[in-house]
Amino acid sequence: MTESIKYICKYFSDLSLEELYGILKVRAEVFVIGQKCLYIDPDGKDLDSVQVFASSEGRIIACLRIFRKEKDVLQIGRVAVIEPQRGKGIGLRMMQEAIHFVSEHLQEKKIYLEAQTYAIGFYEKLGFYTVSDEFLDEGIPHKGMELDICRDESRGTKDTGRAKDESYNLIYKQIEALTSGEDDVIANMSNIAAILHSTFGFWWTGFYVVKGDELVLGPFQGPIACSRIPFGRGVCGTAWKRKESIVVPDVEQFPGHIACSSLSRSEIVVPVLRGGNVIDLIDIDSKELNTFDGIDREHLERIADLIGKKWQ
Repeated sequence: MTESIKYICKYFSDLSLEELYGILKVRAEVFVIGQKCLYIDPDGKDLDSVQVFASSEGRIIACLRIFRKEKDVLQIGRVAVIEPQRGKGIGLRMMQEAIHFVSEHLQEKKIYLEAQTYAIGFYEKLGFYTVSDEFLDEGIPHKGMELDICRDESRGTKDTGRAKDESYNLIYKQIEALTSGEDDVIANMSNIAAILHSTFGFWWTGFYVVKGDELVLGPFQGPIACSRIPFGRGVCGTAWKRKESIVVPDVEQFPGHIACSSLSRSEIVVPVLRGGNVIDLIDIDSKELNTFDGIDREHLERIADLIGKKWQ
């Protein structure tokens, strides 16, 4: 049976006593016992923090905290996964939950963390970049790293293109890391749809999979959708037939458009190719006209290329 893991974000003041006890236990196991760090763990920074933690079968198995470092900068620290649970992608998922919480609920522009040097590559996959020389903390080599937070409110400003480009670059690294240890096609499509949907707030984000002479609905985020689409029909079927991406500024102007929802106004469809054949398509809809452009197309084609190579 697959192990069920819950990821939770809570302000420190909202923690139950059992959750607080579990978090402190993980930190003691990892830092005090595992890494022999002799310091006072209750340092006062938890009091105004957000705690992000993973729970399995009633026990907390991983945690981190987010607290204010300085104006416009948050800090992530005490990142810990207990030894038996390492190598399962829990730390990655927990970091993604933390980044998403910051972008959705907090206003700061950067996240700072002090990464143990051996873990630099892990954080780089999440979009962090190094900002300091190596230093010792409790005898362990570290480097300071930062992540720039791009939010949806940047849409409509002069920097929209740049912000969107940066957001795509960040989630590409997240998708790359998230799928690196997972070979299940459904699991990967589900997470890719979720990352794109939550980052940009699209109306509908998902996949259609080629099965015989029609497209069958795959994992998606958003309202209910058409279950099957014939070859050459609608935007998806046409993109399949042409084996190329299609950007539609106004779906009502697209010949033969299939209206799965009357609220959809613009759309982009990007085919995933393997051996020159379309195996599935990324389909994204917006409730607004002219949502998608060359930036979306370029980055979604990059993601599609990653998918196609991985699933060969």
